[in-house]
Amino acid sequence: MFYIRHHHPVPWVRDVSKYCLKIDLTELGKGIMELSLDDLKKMNKVEVVATLQCSGNRRGDMNQFGRTSGTPWGQGAISNAKWGGVKLTDVLKLAGVDDPISAQEKDGMEHVRFEALDGMSASIGIEKACSPYGDVIVAYEMNNSPLPRDHGFPVRIIVPGYAAVRNVKWVEKIKVSKVEAEGPWQRGLNYKTLPPSVKDAKTVNLAAMPSMTEVSLFSGITQIKSSEKSAAPKPGDQITVKACGWAWAGGGRNIVRVDVTGDEGKTWATAEITEGANQRFGRAWAWVFWTCDVPAVVRDDHSVQLCSKAVDLAFNVQPESCSHTWNVRGLGNNSWHRVSVAI
Repeated sequence: MFYIRHHHPVPWVRDVSKYCLKIDLTELGKGIMELSLDDLKKMNKVEVVATLQCSGNRRGDMNQFGRTSGTPWGQGAISNAKWGGVKLTDVLKLAGVDDPISAQEKDGMEHVRFEALDGMSASIGIEKACSPYGDVIVAYEMNNSPLPRDHGFPVRIIVPGYAAVRNVKWVEKIKVSKVEAEGPWQRGLNYKTLPPSVKDAKTVNLAAMPSMTEVSLFSGITQIKSSEKSAAPKPGDQITVKACGWAWAGGGRNIVRVDVTGDEGKTWATAEITEGANQRFGRAWAWVFWTCDVPAVVRDDHSVQLCSKAVDLAFNVQPESCSHTWNVRGLGNNSWHRVSVAI
């Protein structure tokens, strides 16, 4: 299962033999190269396990502090898959980008732009696009099968550690450029995190604000079970519950710890990371799973509330509340994740 988020109707490529991916180096004076899907499959194949998350994940939690614009997601707009395809660096080199550092410093190429069959466009910096450790790929497989239509068939871009909107589906053109992509998904309000004080985007200079690329640090609780075998607990009692969940950080930053509280942060239990802990340092593109036995205080309504917060390789920690990170688009909510269950 993988969440689905589109900006337009899903393109239908009826005859994949007619599909063509254009690599546009005209700003470098090198013309346009065209590659078929078969051409891509003849190149060296790589696989990357990477998590994608909608920038509006947990937007619904922000609405308690002010109305936001967009789908009021819970924690469900995040998923993980194994992607197969070709390194973007290999594709660009084949087209004529022999020295990306020179292309940037001497020729002013700062961006790699992606244009899709549905009209959507986005871009990333040339540093990420061409880094040998960035693991950006031109993907044609998902979990060992051809990309499903909903997830970008026949070809999409995977930019690990970045906001999902940069992972452009149904890509038909890749362009090395001096300027970032045009359109609302790159230059408009859609993926720009405004200050909490701004309620009307018309009052700020959007052009001066960067669009979301590398993302922050997140965690979520997916299951809570009581470990108590005795009689029903009373309000004020402390019981032990077992919690399970996930955590993920952008930029390839490994998750080094997940803490869980059952008493509003007075005490914390450290979770055991059960999957994903062995990823390469600085290239941890996939989420981790965790479990934790948590002492929790029974509340007056005979429920317990747990909160999770993750710590990443840079020792960033999730904030307690999103009240001070609220923004009108409801983007990037990475506050403690709170879940209440009846006991």
